[in-house]
Amino acid sequence: MIRKQYQKIMSFFYDPFMESLEKVLYKHRSFLLDQIQGGDILEIGAGTGVNFLLYPKNVNIYAIEPSKPMYKRALKKIPSNRNIHLYNIGIEDIMNITNIPKQFDYILSTLVLCTIKNPFEAVQQYKQLLKSNGKLLVLEHIHSDGFYGKFQKIINPIWRPFADGCNLTRRQDWILKDAGFFPINEKYFHVGTDWYRAIMVKNIQNEANL
Repeated sequence: MIRKQYQKIMSFFYDPFMESLEKVLYKHRSFLLDQIQGGDILEIGAGTGVNFLLYPKNVNIYAIEPSKPMYKRALKKIPSNRNIHLYNIGIEDIMNITNIPKQFDYILSTLVLCTIKNPFEAVQQYKQLLKSNGKLLVLEHIHSDGFYGKFQKIINPIWRPFADGCNLTRRQDWILKDAGFFPINEKYFHVGTDWYRAIMVKNIQNEANL
């Protein structure tokens, strides 16, 4: 019950809270979605639907969002000229939906691995859901080094419950690479905190050697 209340509060304040930051993140989101050349796309954690207008018009988008309040706000942002199917489920429930493809040409993961309870399991599911020649498109804030990183560790226990599970102390770049994803294009940048943007593929050669 408490988490549901937090989710309602978070969904209400999310867009206004992120407005100034999104002016910077927009170019990074656009860069990632410009990579899409067609096919089936899975968006993990659609949030309030920030990415929806950036998708090309010639693709099938399957977006999932486990938070009901976020899902309701995202529904209102679906453009009429985009083929977007939005589901109020988590990644662990995808296989239970019969009209969702079993594998995708692209998976989009923006600002989501910080909130997933077990990111290691989630990333393994990314691998299963991505075609062998598919691309994973990633934009995530990551734990910083130095003094600011220490500050993040201090405030994280307070921040996490109020931000619907958002974790300030994860290194999603390491998690993805350790799981066997290889960046063919990556960028680290700083806006308030440290960020990681990448286009990744499955390291098929490494998997064959396991």
